[in-house]
Amino acid sequence: MSVEQLETIGMETGISQPAHIRWIQNIRHPSYQLRQAIPIVVEREGEVVTVHYDDLNLTAVGDNLQTAISALCGEIVANYEDAQNSTDREGGLQTQEQAFLKQIIDETRPEDWEEIKQLYAEKLKAYPYVNKGYINISAPEYADVIIILSDESADRIAQLAQIDLEINLKFRPLYFYVEYKSSEDYLGLKNFVRFY
Repeated sequence: MSVEQLETIGMETGISQPAHIRWIQNIRHPSYQLRQAIPIVVEREGEVVTVHYDDLNLTAVGDNLQTAISALCGEIVANYEDAQNSTDREGGLQTQEQAFLKQIIDETRPEDWEEIKQLYAEKLKAYPYVNKGYINISAPEYADVIIILSDESADRIAQLAQIDLEINLKFRPLYFYVEYKSSEDYLGLKNFVRFY
């Protein structure tokens, strides 16, 4: 039985599960990314999930695995930012923990995404059949884009795809994935921001 199946059974029955290691690759923050996957220890006790990151002696809890991991990622980011501020105040001197955090976390440049959104919006103005544009920056290096088109625009998608490719190549190593829709009905736009 897989770890995922055990977690599902634990959630349904409320029973405890033995601790196991899970690797995470995404720190869930638009300004930071992990340089490599890190191991966390996951435990379930009834309805509570506890996750530990032993390398930094951090612990977080949640009512499900995703909530607990998100809380732990928030703790890691807070420690990183505290370490950065402390290093700045102390004139560049680093503790062992600060040096370790620098090894596992890489800062991204969210201003690049702002530039992409602005450039995209400017280029889309030339296409009156584009009604709206949404972007979800799911991870520091990639985003999902949804373009809402009017009904008469199906034959123009090739032109829009050329814009997507041009912007994508210009801003490597950032990537985005584009979908074209005729309506925003039934779309899950919870984490999307309208940029056009």
